[in-house]
Amino acid sequence: MGPGLRRGAGRGLGQSANKGLSIPLGKHATVFQAEVYAILACVHETETQDRPQKYISICCDSQAALKVL
Repeated sequence: MGPGLRRGAGRGLGQSANKGLSIPLGKHATVFQAEVYAILACVHETETQDRPQKYISICCDSQAALKVL
């Protein structure tokens, strides 16, 4: 696939070195949509797991995605 051609956006969650989650969002999703979806999916995954930890860290380099949330 050459430069400028896109297969689509997606999101990924890295839960640990051995485990992660990746879901494609289709060829019409934007990078911004993928970033916002990834943050929301991270929160959802954390809430659905039975974890004794009280705090989590979500790292994101998209100021626009963080501001919209």
